Amino acid sequence: MQTRLRLTPLLALIALAAVLAACGGSDLASDPGKVLADAKLPPAGPNASTFKAEFVPAADATNGDGGGALGGLGGLLGGPITIEATTQGDAATGLTADAKITAGPLDVPLSVRQNADDAWVQVGGQWYAVGQPLGIDFGAIGAQLGDISKLIRDPKAVAVEKVGDVECDRISGKLEPGADLTDQLGNLAENLPIDLSALAKGDADVSVWVGRSDGLIHRVQLSTAPSGDTAASGGLSVDLSVVAADPVTIEAPADAKPITDLLTGLLGDGGAGGLGGLLQGLDLGSLLGGSGLDPSQLLDGVTSGAAA
Repeated sequence: MQTRLRLTPLLALIALAAVLAACGGSDLASDPGKVLADAKLPPAGPNASTFKAEFVPAADATNGDGGGALGGLGGLLGGPITIEATTQGDAATGLTADAKITAGPLDVPLSVRQNADDAWVQVGGQWYAVGQPLGIDFGAIGAQLGDISKLIRDPKAVAVEKVGDVECDRISGKLEPGADLTDQLGNLAENLPIDLSALAKGDADVSVWVGRSDGLIHRVQLSTAPSGDTAASGGLSVDLSVVAADPVTIEAPADAKPITDLLTGLLGDGGAGGLGGLLQGLDLGSLLGGSGLDPSQLLDGVTSGAAA
């Protein structure tokens, strides 16, 4: 009898733990497909965003002999390339953006300030006036994606997590490429040193965080790396989050120089040992200009298949 009395509190605790575990599991979204179908992009207005992209250049772009897509930079940029950025404000009125690009031994910080009239870029501690707004607004990147529920195959509710202070349902699945996406990705891969075949095959993992109280998409994460570790396994990963934030007011930096001064310093006769020499090995014209590369067409390829 004494042993039974001792066991009773223990059994009660075990039963309570089981009940709590069951309640925790039921807290996940019961219909992840409907969560995605009802989800909306954050409205226009001031927001704060974080963006991170990482990829390992394709093998044929990093042969180091000048024959790959990266030309003479292939040997230098043979490892992971990472882009990290944060923004706050509204692209139409006032915006701050700070970024860091890491590629091999290169670690390049950049800052951008923008208002309705102009944009300024800071490189090496010096501000340069662009002459017009750049339109940087990570919060608006998804505006052309259309119905995101049709871009995710076999969605599952996997967690309840916060993005900033917003409690969200995390819905995960596989990217469902559009009918024209393969051709679009092929054109993109020809001009950029990234292996995008997993995207075209629908092998990319996708997670979307949807606010429980507002129904807004606050974070999107995409990865083609099998282990999720791009540096170890190659592939591409992109992570973007957007939450509401206070507006910012931007005034022109007092010491800003014209952007032509920066371009002359980078692309001019910098000598083989300077950055100008490095950039001469990278054919920016073939990568971005005159190549037929149109990001809007890529998005059209995604959405056309999703609508089919």
